[in-house]
This record gives sequence, structure tokens and C-alpha cells, in this order.
Amino acid sequence: MKLRYEFTVMDMGDEIAAVPVGDNAAEFHGMLKLNETSAAILELLKEETTPEQVHQALIAKYPDSTPDEIGYALADFLNQLLQEGLLDP
Repeated sequence: MKLRYEFTVMDMGDEIAAVPVGDNAAEFHGMLKLNETSAAILELLKEETTPEQVHQALIAKYPDSTPDEIGYALADFLNQLLQEGLLDP
């Protein structure tokens, strides 16, 4: 799976936003408001990857969270991306 659009993630102090860039940026209208974890996931989705690879990377990044907690949050976020048409499975 991989993001359908190229996004630039910007830390704007009190929030993190992702805006589309590149050739097909005009197809996506708006921006994404993110937290630290969803921004990390977007970075991983810039390249072709699998849900399992993203899950393992998040487990390594957030050792204080359980694999189940990370898995549930990841599944929810990936489903949102799929529903919005932002992710190619």
C-alpha cells in the first residue's frame, strides 16, 4: 500500500498539517490535520509498504504502547485513509 497523493508534512507548533504537493495535488482539495503518530504513519506510507511493516515501525517508535493499542489505532487510521480515497491498497 502507498499514499495516492504526495504530501508535505509541516509542524506548525501547536498542530501538524499535511498538504498535497506534486503533479496530482490539484485533485485533492484541503489539508490533513495530524497528530505525531499519524504524521509518522504518513511518512511511512510515502513508499510502498505493508500494514505489518508500518505496525512494526510504530512498535519500535512507541515502546511504551502495547502492540495491540498500536494495531487498533493503525487500523483505524488506515481505514480512514482508504475511505477518503487517499491510500492505494
